[in-house]
Amino acid sequence: MADELGVLLVEDDPDTQANLADILEMDGYQVRVAGSFGDVRNAGLQPEIDLVILDRRLPDGSLEDALPAMKELLPNAEFIVVTGFADIENTIAAFKLGVTDYMLKPVQPDVIRQSVARIARQKRVESELRRQQQFANQVLETSETLIVVLDLQCRVLRFNSHFTCVTGWRLEDLVGKDFIAHCVPETEQERIQGVFEVTASGQPSAGTRNGLRTTDGHVRQIRWSDSLLRDEFGQAKSVLAIGIDVTDVVEAQVAAARDHRLAAIGQTVAGLAHESRNALHRINASVEMLRLDIPVDSDLRDEVDSIARASAELHSTLEEVREFAAPVQLHREMVMLHDVWRRVWGYLVRLRSDRDAELVEDICGCGCPVNVDVLRMEQVFRNLFENSLAACEDPVRIRIHCKCDGLEQIQVDIQDNGPGLTIEQREKLFEPFYTTKARGTGLGMSIVQIIIDAHDGEIRVVDAIEGGARFQIRLGKHESAVGGPCCLGSGVSDA
Repeated sequence: MADELGVLLVEDDPDTQANLADILEMDGYQVRVAGSFGDVRNAGLQPEIDLVILDRRLPDGSLEDALPAMKELLPNAEFIVVTGFADIENTIAAFKLGVTDYMLKPVQPDVIRQSVARIARQKRVESELRRQQQFANQVLETSETLIVVLDLQCRVLRFNSHFTCVTGWRLEDLVGKDFIAHCVPETEQERIQGVFEVTASGQPSAGTRNGLRTTDGHVRQIRWSDSLLRDEFGQAKSVLAIGIDVTDVVEAQVAAARDHRLAAIGQTVAGLAHESRNALHRINASVEMLRLDIPVDSDLRDEVDSIARASAELHSTLEEVREFAAPVQLHREMVMLHDVWRRVWGYLVRLRSDRDAELVEDICGCGCPVNVDVLRMEQVFRNLFENSLAACEDPVRIRIHCKCDGLEQIQVDIQDNGPGLTIEQREKLFEPFYTTKARGTGLGMSIVQIIIDAHDGEIRVVDAIEGGARFQIRLGKHESAVGGPCCLGSGVSDA
């Protein structure tokens, strides 16, 4: 069958092992079985394994201890975890380790079939993308490619017209300038400088992929093949870089992986929420009863309040993960965008009541009319404002610059005066479950990106003008404002 997978089933319970193997073999998959992590290690490298289904707890270890080694041993495999224990912390920990899906026992046949079929489709997409990439490499010399010639100090000598077509850069803009400093994103410059130095020393390189900044502020993903050019005396003369634009391929891979993870998380959270809801209700009811019996000034009252806060935090965590996994349904309406962020700033009055915090506005004269889901956009601004308030020391200054970006779009720049973001933080900020905070799921900025994407917009981290963290959001204008003139105004909001 087209979606056939090589499946390794790691399960020490004979009945569960037999049942799962029967289900998968009936669907045409090639199934191997093992009873422990040790059995897998003893079997050696098995590159034909595409999927591993394993119990979270096996006789010779737990998932957290064994998964890194198994991923190294089976580099082409996806991992599904089945367990009889449902808790949010272990679920999030498993996803951080790279698990694709997480299922509660007893596993229903339809559930495992749907998950495996989804992985099979993903593998088929990846295989097709690889074939397309191989084809692109084969026709490199006859297809439209980016051709750049650099001197041995990485300064631009010349490039072809297709480079201009893709990036917007004209030769007169870059000739004589450092290519890496002007065209490569800051987060990748050190790595690409190393690649260039290797090529300049006489060793050709192929398959290097990096971002390429365009004149309109976007980044295209280019895959390069580099070689050293020599003069008639054999002396090193310049470096020839031939690149193909693989942005669409990269974006398709990212989108497929994100959709796959959303579906997996959605199934997991549904089970966890079902298991946890009744327990949380019992906790909250018991807390209220205790509050009636315990005097306000009693030492025990603090302990009861602590239980209530812990229950609320667990409920908030479940809701945040559920919201991340749920599909975004938009209820659009026409609104002035500054009305949205001003309302959110007002909502946060308690959070900043004892702070020296100020929202400084520089607003487009057209009022920035947009057609958005107001509640969702409030969530975007709330997350950004709360992050800034948490990161900045007083005095806090959050600046919003909103302007027309062409005839059909609005651009919003949000910058604070905090410590800013490290290179790692900028690279991983929108990844699910990535957080630098001691508490939290690390889903806030992922949800922000999902909301902006659902509005056919874009959010990205850009270089800050005077330190701090800076985000740039692009949204489509409301049709009533498309093509209309505008002017700039400014204001300060502290209420």
